[in-house]
Amino acid sequence: MNSSMFTSQLLRNFRPAPPAPSRALLNSFHNLSKARRLVRSTPSLNARVQTRNARKYARPPNRFEQAVIDARVKHPVLFPFLLFGSTASVILLIIMAYDQWRREKRGTSVYPPAVEDQLRLALHYTHISPDPDTASKYFMQAIKKAEEVGMDPYSKDTVGIRVRFSQMLEEFGHVKAAIEILDGISSDLEQKLAELDQTSSSKTDPPSPLEPETADFRANLIKGIVKLKIKISSMYESDYLQNPTMAKHVLSDAVGLVVKETKDPQVNTFTEDNAAGLTTGEIAAMLSQMGDLYATSGEEENAIQLYMLTLKPLRASCNGTRSCKEAQVLSNIASTMDMALKKPTAKINGKPATKDTLAAGRRAALRWADQAIAAADVVTSEERDEICTAALISAQMTRADLLLDSGDKAKAREAFLSLLPMLRERNLLPLIETAEQGLKRAST
Repeated sequence: MNSSMFTSQLLRNFRPAPPAPSRALLNSFHNLSKARRLVRSTPSLNARVQTRNARKYARPPNRFEQAVIDARVKHPVLFPFLLFGSTASVILLIIMAYDQWRREKRGTSVYPPAVEDQLRLALHYTHISPDPDTASKYFMQAIKKAEEVGMDPYSKDTVGIRVRFSQMLEEFGHVKAAIEILDGISSDLEQKLAELDQTSSSKTDPPSPLEPETADFRANLIKGIVKLKIKISSMYESDYLQNPTMAKHVLSDAVGLVVKETKDPQVNTFTEDNAAGLTTGEIAAMLSQMGDLYATSGEEENAIQLYMLTLKPLRASCNGTRSCKEAQVLSNIASTMDMALKKPTAKINGKPATKDTLAAGRRAALRWADQAIAAADVVTSEERDEICTAALISAQMTRADLLLDSGDKAKAREAFLSLLPMLRERNLLPLIETAEQGLKRAST
């Protein structure tokens, strides 16, 4: 029994020996050991960079993201610098824009806050939500605030508030009220000018030259007075009032002030060397406007004199070159002379006109008309405008009429025939009728 138990225990502890390797397996093992060693390839630089920088997306990258990835992979050094430079440029641009905005805001706001607030509201009710009554209220408050904060009443900024007030009233058709405001400004400036001159003359006898700052202030006062009077004159002449008498009176005061402030005007005529600080172009425009007023009110002699005074400053403003405005003034001289010669009580040089003096006057007017036509013809096409066209038509009409009055019907007929196509092209019906009547008279 003991032997059987021993046998059983021995069988349980028995493990079969592993089978001996076959010859084929041994041969393959020996062949493997003799085979060429496999060398692991080292990844390239681009592969390492791409593996390092690549991001894992839950979705495929879009075109922009792919472009960024490609830029980072292809330019690992340049791309960060480019990104930094772009960001810095944007920040710098924002800083510069903000600085410019601050400068402009500080530069354009010349009024104290209390005045500026009222003025903004006044302009809002002038242009954004038109309401003349409300705008007038805020303009008045702006003027009052300017006085309270101590703004100089003769400065351009303070006077500008009152001028804007007048412009607002004119835009809404309240022309008389606008004139009252401008007239009040002009009176204040004239009073200040008189005080300044009186103070200067009382200090020394004869008065010494003014200091540069005082001289500039005085010139600005005179220039402001002249411009205000010119504006008032044009408002009196407008369709709202149609008061040429007052227009002529006010503009005459402006011309008189310019003459007074010009050094020896009879010798030097009108130049930029005047205390009013007006340019030759501004002087020419003022004189021409004054001539128009005299011509329309039947004072042809004064009108002709003013037109002739206009020529020199006008040519100076154009650097001596021919212009459409010069052609207009020359045409005005011819047409005004023609009107004066047609009067039953025509006078030439202060004496009643005779047959001989009338003939001489017509010949002189013809020369002015020819000058106007010549001036309009030499103006270049780039500078030619409607003023040239109007001046040319007026001069040709005047020339044809003068030829007819002089008895030269053949030339008058030729002039009317050459003029009619231009009039018909522009559909100027009243002038067409006048030219046809003149042609009929010249043909009989």
